Amino acid sequence: MLLCTVIRELRAPGKVVLNDLLSGQSAAVLEAPNSRLRPGILLDRDGTIIVDHGYVGSVDRVEFIHGAPEAIARFNRAGIPVAVVTNQAGVARGMYGIEDVIQVHRYIADRLADHGAHIDLFLFSPYHPAGIVEAFARTSEDRKPRPGMAKAAAAALGLDLAASWVVGDRPEDLGLAEAIGASAINLGLDDLARPGVWSFPSLAAAAPFILERITV
Repeated sequence: MLLCTVIRELRAPGKVVLNDLLSGQSAAVLEAPNSRLRPGILLDRDGTIIVDHGYVGSVDRVEFIHGAPEAIARFNRAGIPVAVVTNQAGVARGMYGIEDVIQVHRYIADRLADHGAHIDLFLFSPYHPAGIVEAFARTSEDRKPRPGMAKAAAAALGLDLAASWVVGDRPEDLGLAEAIGASAINLGLDDLARPGVWSFPSLAAAAPFILERITV
């Protein structure tokens, strides 16, 4: 089960199918109309868009990384679908709840709008095998580096995952890119010399590189 927060109406509106939250299926699955697949950008959240303060489960802990909103706005202007795919193990660990994550995403969306930017789809996985909340204390195909969230984003936004880009600051993000055959951007000081992986200090620094190479 993954959880989906749709903050804005999709450019190509699809059908929303809501399932039982604890059924083991996706809590919200968006089915995009049949259309030509297109590349997209799958962004990690903490350490990519906002500062990773550790288990950010309330809006008072949201701090945008310099240049991230402007980078997302550039993707938007280029017509590239942008989804957030984030592991939120704090839910499984009992540190905050599902509604707290949704509120953080709404806050992020509101602040991005101040910069003329938007996220097309927020997806998060509340699972962790070491969790203390029984419903979420297990492994899941939706927890990165497994491909569940990316596949859900592809279904919702009509994405060609092999032509898409995954951007994040953790090994799980690189693992997700490998699992779906996407190109990867590693954020941080470590320069990883691997095929299909490019390293940049920030999303703002990586944006021009992605825009030069992605084909919409």
